[in-house]
Amino acid sequence: MLSVLFFLACFFTSISLFLGGVKDPSLPTDLDFPVFLPLAIADIALIIGFVFFENRLFKVKINIPLIIILSVVFIINLIVIATTPLENTFDYLFKEESRSALVIINNEWKVIYIICFFLLLMNIYISFNYLFFRVSYNKQFIWICLLGVTFVLAIVIYSYITEWETYKLYIEHMATTVRTYNPKSITNNQNSYAAMLLGAAFCSYGLYTATRKSICWILGLFFCINTIFPMSRICLLLSAALTLMIFFYKMIISWEGHVIRNINLIALVLIGIGVFLIIRYNVPEVRDYIENVVLTNDSSINSRTPLWGITISMTQDFHRFIGNGHGYFNTAFAIINDEKVKMPHNLYLQTYGALGFVGVFLFASFLGYVVYKIIVLYKNNRDAALISIIGLVTVLVYYLVEG
Repeated sequence: MLSVLFFLACFFTSISLFLGGVKDPSLPTDLDFPVFLPLAIADIALIIGFVFFENRLFKVKINIPLIIILSVVFIINLIVIATTPLENTFDYLFKEESRSALVIINNEWKVIYIICFFLLLMNIYISFNYLFFRVSYNKQFIWICLLGVTFVLAIVIYSYITEWETYKLYIEHMATTVRTYNPKSITNNQNSYAAMLLGAAFCSYGLYTATRKSICWILGLFFCINTIFPMSRICLLLSAALTLMIFFYKMIISWEGHVIRNINLIALVLIGIGVFLIIRYNVPEVRDYIENVVLTNDSSINSRTPLWGITISMTQDFHRFIGNGHGYFNTAFAIINDEKVKMPHNLYLQTYGALGFVGVFLFASFLGYVVYKIIVLYKNNRDAALISIIGLVTVLVYYLVEG
């Protein structure tokens, strides 16, 4: 329990620092330095305390290889930010048009970026150590999923209570609205809200594999249905795909001895899809909603492609290998886009812009390690491995347009 409290304290303190504290959650660096410093010191103390107590009281080994890797990345990031001029000109490409932008960032902000990145790396270390050495998945998987489901369920209920008028407007204007009346809940960001719903759905389906309780299916469908309202289209499509993947997974593992039941369930799903298609082509409101909102030309991919081009073109020369620096890249990116967008909305390009090929390589290595762990898990628990593969694919697809 002590390790859990340390982990949560460090994690959420760092997240609050990265998001900018209390001033403006839309800007990750908008925090006064005198306010930032004591928070950073407190967080570092918590991290050191966590590692110390984990090692001395619970005999958790200190992960030397991981510390070395993260230290190298931190040093590279420190050097690239420290040596970047206070006034820096970025040349970039916007829709095949060459442009230049002057980015002015003072040393105070550079210090904030460096400390933020240090905290982020320390929390990565803690997350690895905690997950791989402290968590007993057989015992703790269920209550961890329950915690996530309960948290998101509370957020959904809160949003229904506080934004009921918003939901009514959204339903009344479903055929014409494009993210106009969408609830944001307490996250103040509809994409974050939708992603949390998607995560809660996955937790629900994971609970089903562990408990075989039908209520878990109902909860999963409830969260997937609610992604319609925040209208993050990638989450909407992923929630539908996630439900179908879990459904077919359930059919496969329970086929023997339940052939008639499974055939009936498959028939019901096919009938449901058929009814949806009939409504889609014969009810004008539904047809307009799908065409004007879900499949609008202003889709996530189309609107983000120019941002991806900017990221690639502004990360040139030696910055291709070591990036523009964590934090610094986001601020430069926001200035180039007139403060409207602060990131390329693609985790992989975000990693490239901030940490270059070094960061991309480490990220790919992390994914490779996760795949390796799933393969090992498959030998002992096929259900857990397959549900992990579905979750991993869902997350990786989501981060193609977020990050």
